[in-house]
Amino acid sequence: MIKRIFGALKKQLILILFLFPITKSFTQCNPTVIFKEDFGTGATSYGPPLAAGITSYTYNAQGSLADGQYAIRNTSAPSDGSSIYATWHSGFEHTGNSGYMMIINASISSGKFYEKQIDNLCSGSTIKFSAWLANLLKAGVSDPLDPNVKFEIKSALNGTILSSYTTGIINRYNTFTWGQFGFNIVLPVGETSVILTIYNNQAGGLGNDLVMDDIEFSVCGSETNPASSGGFNNTNNFCKGSNITLQGNITNQVYANPKMQWQYSVDSLSWQDILGAIQVNYTLINSTVADSKWYRLIIAEAGNINATNCRTVSPTIKITVYDSVPVNIISKDKCCVGDTVAMNNQTVALQYAWTGPNGFSSTQPSLLFTNATQNISGQYNLQTTTNGGCINSGSKSIQVIANNLTIGFPDTAILLCNNSYVTLSTNNANIKKWDWNTGATTSSINTNLAGLYWLQVTDSICYLRDSVTIKTNRIPVVNLGGNKTICFNDFFILNAADPAATSYLWNTNSVDSALTITASGNYSVVLTNECGTATDQAQITVQECANQIFVPTAFTPNGDSKNDVLKARAYFLVTDFIFRIYNKWGQVVFITQDPNKGWNGEVNNKKAATGVYIWELSYKKNAALFQQNGTTLLIR
Repeated sequence: MIKRIFGALKKQLILILFLFPITKSFTQCNPTVIFKEDFGTGATSYGPPLAAGITSYTYNAQGSLADGQYAIRNTSAPSDGSSIYATWHSGFEHTGNSGYMMIINASISSGKFYEKQIDNLCSGSTIKFSAWLANLLKAGVSDPLDPNVKFEIKSALNGTILSSYTTGIINRYNTFTWGQFGFNIVLPVGETSVILTIYNNQAGGLGNDLVMDDIEFSVCGSETNPASSGGFNNTNNFCKGSNITLQGNITNQVYANPKMQWQYSVDSLSWQDILGAIQVNYTLINSTVADSKWYRLIIAEAGNINATNCRTVSPTIKITVYDSVPVNIISKDKCCVGDTVAMNNQTVALQYAWTGPNGFSSTQPSLLFTNATQNISGQYNLQTTTNGGCINSGSKSIQVIANNLTIGFPDTAILLCNNSYVTLSTNNANIKKWDWNTGATTSSINTNLAGLYWLQVTDSICYLRDSVTIKTNRIPVVNLGGNKTICFNDFFILNAADPAATSYLWNTNSVDSALTITASGNYSVVLTNECGTATDQAQITVQECANQIFVPTAFTPNGDSKNDVLKARAYFLVTDFIFRIYNKWGQVVFITQDPNKGWNGEVNNKKAATGVYIWELSYKKNAALFQQNGTTLLIR
């Protein structure tokens, strides 16, 4: 740069001073921005030049800047991301990297580099002016000159200088650092436009490089911090019917003759005046849900309240008014001892407060009593706190009655013998309804069937269930088949088996269901079960059987080598012998013509069923034809 060449000639004469930027103090106020120059935004890294007449510097869109040149960019680096100069910081515009800033390589000679007329100001008001500046030189570099900027505001009517301010040396930092500079000015009466001029107040080369952003003119108004009083839990939430006081909380009144106006908005964008709300505080009487809006307080000098650029606007406050929500408790009016009692509150609330009999209290949304007793009978009151602090109350009474129902089924099973019937019934006078597991709804039922029977009864409030088991049986039956004659050296089986019997007792003291007979005598048996006894007897005679073929009345094909085979035994010479055995359906299960062969109790290699089988014999003795028949019992 030219100024670097010039500055090098006097480098040894310059005393390097370490100074800090001086920011002129602002009067504390609530600023309302009426003009702002932020140099715009765009999709590219650089923006268009300033309008004609604003600066005398030369616009340089990209690349390095020479003395007396400026650029509108979003970074102080060129478009390829490198530094414009090694001595410069690479930084972004004041609010981040989404917009542009003005990059200035100040001219060797001092002079203005920015000038613009600001219109629509408010005559007689306090105006706050500010701009953000940053030194582009890195701390520690050898370039000797730092920026020094002068701001000047003069009348657009006659050119009179109204106020000026010089920043002094703007410090260097190790990192790119922005600083805000500015001052307040009171516009003379009748003055509504001013001319802002920004000067390079530093002469010489080798340095004096800076960036500028966010030049603002604001109406400097009173400091306010609106708040509400009486809101639920110190919030801005209220219940319908509340009186809501909006407090302006003015902490720094800058107007000599202030006028105030409260406004409301339903969308926080469009605002309307509240008729008569012209004091620092405003009270909404008997508020409704429709009062849920945004509110703000505007302040100005008398006569300027309707001029947008002549007033200050407070921060907004959002007021929400909630409707009251009635308490709705759902519960039975009466229940029975031992029941589970639920008192369900249908209202969603922020807080719950139950009270009830015997000092009862709870903060749960709903109540649940398991195994209820009569002590919980009484009235239960619920107070809820809903949004906005709305207090609502409701109550519900419940009566717990004793269970006086009875059924009276026996604890043990009922036995029915020989297809007899039993009547199951209950005659409690409190019963209103009967429900049997058979589907019957009468007070009694008759049955002769075994099974589990249960009954549920109710008096319309209490319920009771009982059950009983019914068993069925019959008296045992026995038939020994009458008197019998058997041959010597043979045996006979008396079978008394009956599935209904639980015990057997023979006169021989045997307790088996069958008795094997080998000797003559009178044999008797007694069968017993829970329904009674049965008895029978038979006379058995043992004699010589030489004149007939003997067939046993029973055999036991169980593999014990005793009575395993049924044979027809002849004690004399026979011819033309045929022995046939039939089942109960008349089907032949065994046939032989050999007197020495017998039936092993199998049919087609499968064990035949236990039971009575019929046999037939045909043979000749001494050329005379004889036939015999009878039955035998197969016992497993």
